[in-house]
Amino acid sequence: MNRSAAPRATALRHALLTLLLTGTAHATSFSVGGEIRNPAATRPLGSGDLRVLMTNLSGGWLLGMGPLTGTRFNVVVPGTFRPPVQPLDVCPGVRVTPAGARTYTAETLLVFNAATNTVATLVQADAPTDPAERGQWIYSDRTVTLRGRCAGLNTHYDLTLRSGWTGVTTESADGRFEIRNARRNLPYWVQPVLSTAARQTFPALFSGQRSAFNR
Repeated sequence: MNRSAAPRATALRHALLTLLLTGTAHATSFSVGGEIRNPAATRPLGSGDLRVLMTNLSGGWLLGMGPLTGTRFNVVVPGTFRPPVQPLDVCPGVRVTPAGARTYTAETLLVFNAATNTVATLVQADAPTDPAERGQWIYSDRTVTLRGRCAGLNTHYDLTLRSGWTGVTTESADGRFEIRNARRNLPYWVQPVLSTAARQTFPALFSGQRSAFNR
């Protein structure tokens, strides 16, 4: 890293830590709220304030955050943020109308303790293990419908993505998978500790360089 870049990177890390600790955010247009059904599972994260982070973990993106208060949380995504969308890619046999949509998936929710640098995943599902229904959020740059069955697979789409963020549910039963719009607010479940060195394990996520709050 060159000398001019080092102070900027340090400033970004400090700004991100401030956001994680205080929850300060820009004016917002989207939020995700819910209730954790197994709050005792947060104890291994240690003492201190807990925050829920909405991420694209594989890409190292922090999309939104909010405090965990008791068993409830509300994650805020800045209204100024436009996700780095990619062309929608679906399996043959599924009709997409209209063509040309670009989407982005908020694939992972995390529960983070900045004081202990410990993090766990948070899943939205009808059960903490082996769920039949799981939820996630997808961003689309336009309203688009997906209908049909994947060729050679028992995966069926009956889904409308609106412009912006849409809640999506994957339901599995007897080897059949249905991907559709969320019809109910599934509960949230804290999973076992993912890392006790969160910043070191996910350096891109905690660097502040790929953050909705710096856009």
